[in-house]
Amino acid sequence: MSLLSKTSLLFGLLAAALVFCLPAPAATDDAAAAKPAGRMITLSDFGAEDLAYLAIPTTPPTLAVVLVPDAFGLDDFTKAEADRLATLGYLVLAVDIYNGKQTTDPGDLANLVQNLNAATVMKTVDAGIRFFHESPKFKVDHVVAMGWGTGALYVFQAARENKTLDGAITFYGPIEGPDHVLGKFYAALCAIYPLNDPVTPHDTVLSFQQRMKDAGNDCEAWFIAAGAGWSNPKSKAYSPVEDKEAWKVAIPFLVRIGAEPVKPPPSDNILNKAKDKIESIFQ
Repeated sequence: MSLLSKTSLLFGLLAAALVFCLPAPAATDDAAAAKPAGRMITLSDFGAEDLAYLAIPTTPPTLAVVLVPDAFGLDDFTKAEADRLATLGYLVLAVDIYNGKQTTDPGDLANLVQNLNAATVMKTVDAGIRFFHESPKFKVDHVVAMGWGTGALYVFQAARENKTLDGAITFYGPIEGPDHVLGKFYAALCAIYPLNDPVTPHDTVLSFQQRMKDAGNDCEAWFIAAGAGWSNPKSKAYSPVEDKEAWKVAIPFLVRIGAEPVKPPPSDNILNKAKDKIESIFQ
């Protein structure tokens, strides 16, 4: 894995050290007791009619993760990743971007991706974030959105637009070139890119990271020595070794966000609404 700067390397080492210094879960005679509980829920009370998979850790969480899946949708892989994070003590909600549809046929999959409605998907993602801020049972202090490939596009957008989001992690996600005005992002961004992908060249990523920082954004970009799709076993580029390297970046970021002060709730007064309308004109 190639890191982008000495500062990034130092941050990664310190954060990783913090992860490994965390106390281990208490031992138990019942192995099943350590496993997270997972179930399907609806988001109808939070602004969307879509389904989502909720993974609940065995310990009280202070940070929640909204997972936005790649092109394959809310499949077994995405649910397994939710369970993986819940095992580490995070409360996780994996949203369904296809409203219940699933397929493994390449042609059908391409049609599903092509027919995605960005506004509808963002409504689902925002509902997942609202769930962790408004649910009386599952409300937490910090919320991070995480997505792969297709899902990373919407996580990137949420980091820019959602005032209640604390952090965002994108695996092989988007890059906006110099023709786009980046503006101010509301959430810190941890962007993990494939080193061997012509769509996201190394120099382009470095330029994007610098432009993000110049715009006053909290952004760290990292490289994984694999092609896009290294995390998903269904992908031809799947690499379990590099997947572990990617998680060595993602987990310390979650630890860092979970240790930050709680954001004050956004105000809905007239002045803030007017400010939002003015900001939207220039985005």
